[in-house]
Amino acid sequence: MMASLPGINDVSQPLVSAGGDDELHRLVIKQGSEWKVEVSSDSRLNVKVKSGIAEIFGTELATGTEYTFKNYQFSIFAVEDVELEWRCPQLDSESLLITANTTAKYIYNLHFALEKMRSSSFEGPRVLVIGDKNCGRTTLCRILCSYAIKNKSYQPMYVNLDPQQAVFSPPGCLTATPISDILDVECSTWGQSMTSGATPLHSKQPLVKNFGLERIAQNKELYLDVVEQLAQGTNDRILNDSLVRRSGALIDIPPLSELDEDFNDLEFFAKKCKANVVVMLGITDNSTAEKIANKLSPLTGSHIVSLPELSGCLQAEDTYSRSLQRIAIREYFYGTPKTVLSPYAIGVDFGDIMVYRPRNLLEDTEDQTNEFVPVTVTANNLQHALVAITYADKKATPQIVQKAPLLGFGLITEVNEKRNKLRILLPVPGALPNKAMVLTSYRYLE
Repeated sequence: MMASLPGINDVSQPLVSAGGDDELHRLVIKQGSEWKVEVSSDSRLNVKVKSGIAEIFGTELATGTEYTFKNYQFSIFAVEDVELEWRCPQLDSESLLITANTTAKYIYNLHFALEKMRSSSFEGPRVLVIGDKNCGRTTLCRILCSYAIKNKSYQPMYVNLDPQQAVFSPPGCLTATPISDILDVECSTWGQSMTSGATPLHSKQPLVKNFGLERIAQNKELYLDVVEQLAQGTNDRILNDSLVRRSGALIDIPPLSELDEDFNDLEFFAKKCKANVVVMLGITDNSTAEKIANKLSPLTGSHIVSLPELSGCLQAEDTYSRSLQRIAIREYFYGTPKTVLSPYAIGVDFGDIMVYRPRNLLEDTEDQTNEFVPVTVTANNLQHALVAITYADKKATPQIVQKAPLLGFGLITEVNEKRNKLRILLPVPGALPNKAMVLTSYRYLE
């Protein structure tokens, strides 16, 4: 019997039927329509395009190739009439959700406008995408990235400023990634990065900054400081890479409901990331749209457009978002079923580590300073915790640790208080670096 790896063995578990069957079905999607799909974690959908052009988030599906989807919410959009075959025990062939896509034309127009900016200047468009929760901000960014690289050798920079999204990194991070190849349509997250080893697609190389908390309201000052650090690194990369510079950037920010009512946060994002285009997505209140335009027009000029909420979006529940965060942590250490990684577990003494945590100002009401706080090594504090390993020496001050670049992540799988020992999972073999760690708000139980 083959041994199973923690975090990977759940892929081979038997699938649960939920009203459907496991037969092969044929489906025709008319041009301009889309099939909205929700596949749970305990089922699997197989799709093969027989004819026509179909896209998932702007990436075209190859004809005759079978794709497998699991724990995924997405839409298959028919650029032209599409015939496909599908199999899924969870889905009922009589109740498939196929609707007309009413916003694709707006995305096409926006894409061509951005292409015109790329071809007319060495300074590509830096697009700030603004909207509330579940309006399609990330979907729009992903589609525009896919369209940008489809026919030309562009490498647009995708900048994620939402710490709850796990984009080429574990959750709790802000990232900036040049999209150098097509995105993996089978992956419910953004796909694999340089930490994933050999992959069928070109590995993406993200710039990663750790925030560590789940919500920006828990420490707004720290969040804005991390945004500034990421923006500085992003601007340097764009300035020193002529291809990325011409390709521009797509800046995906947190929902409007998590930002300040005076839109000073939007102004901060636009200034630091040097945005020159603003897309307001799904903002139906004219007063709000006017206030945003007045706030940002001194920075971007007249390059402000308003789009309706994307019709291909599915309302993501909190449980689904949590499952994507868990998948991102698992993939960092264990890889995917197609690219399996073997993490390295080591044992260390309590005295061998120095752990800080970002201050949660919603809980630490007595002290409202922004300084990192030392963490007492106990099972209650560190068991199953995801920790960021910095380049700062473990004897460094909290201020230095807060500004230090990231070396990687570790997962504390066991805390033995009787023996004063910890067991830490690392992505590579070797001794634990003599560096300071930062405790994040995320846990992973195998």
